[in-house]
Amino acid sequence: MKFCPYCGNQLGDRSRFCPKCGKASPVRRSGVGVDDGPRQTRDAISPVEPEAASDHSPDGSSYEAAAGRLPVTAQSPAIAAEGIRGTGPVRPVTAKIPGGRAHLYAPPTHSFVGSFEQAGFGLRYGALIFDFLITLIAMMSFTFMLTALERKSVVGSNKDLVLVGVLTLLLLFLNFVVLAGNNGQTAGMRILGIRIIRTDGRPFTMGRAVLRHLAGYPLSMLGFFLGFLWILWDPRQQGWHDKLARTVVVMSR
Repeated sequence: MKFCPYCGNQLGDRSRFCPKCGKASPVRRSGVGVDDGPRQTRDAISPVEPEAASDHSPDGSSYEAAAGRLPVTAQSPAIAAEGIRGTGPVRPVTAKIPGGRAHLYAPPTHSFVGSFEQAGFGLRYGALIFDFLITLIAMMSFTFMLTALERKSVVGSNKDLVLVGVLTLLLLFLNFVVLAGNNGQTAGMRILGIRIIRTDGRPFTMGRAVLRHLAGYPLSMLGFFLGFLWILWDPRQQGWHDKLARTVVVMSR
């Protein structure tokens, strides 16, 4: 069991930063931290003090993505409290890279956006696969039920094929618009414990889900799914659909 040495808040086994006060547990370069956590390796670094956040506009353009800067898992108490309440924009904290070299790829999966732990490409891809499998299983179930009810294959009936298509589209709408709009999670995201939040701190609504999924997903499919692959090197880990809807994907609490 670990506790924050500054505010006494209980921390997780892997937590190096307190979600309540935003401070990092002190780590000595010699190898052992002052807390009760596991021993650190020799190349462990001391916590980096977050820099002052710049002005943030409601459109999500507030992210700092300058060359030679990376998000780090630390944030000020004001930013942490604001992110927990969900009333303000998510604000990534950045730190300079020694040597000032530009970072060409997306930050690690466990980096922080405000007070939220960011979900990486692997988790997001897995959630999309789960959504696809759920839809495929539902299509097969619709087909088998119609075949059993009418005692003939649906392939020979245009009406039955249209009915299966309509039922499948209805399921997709319920999953990607209704379910996602209510709590920021599709069925696949709920399974893997990730969710969608807006960069301006406002609630993720059905209208925003329509923009992100019904308009953004077709956009991201252009150029052999280049909009989805964009997550791999984007500094904010945003695909084209995320940029259109001004959203990011984070770990669920």
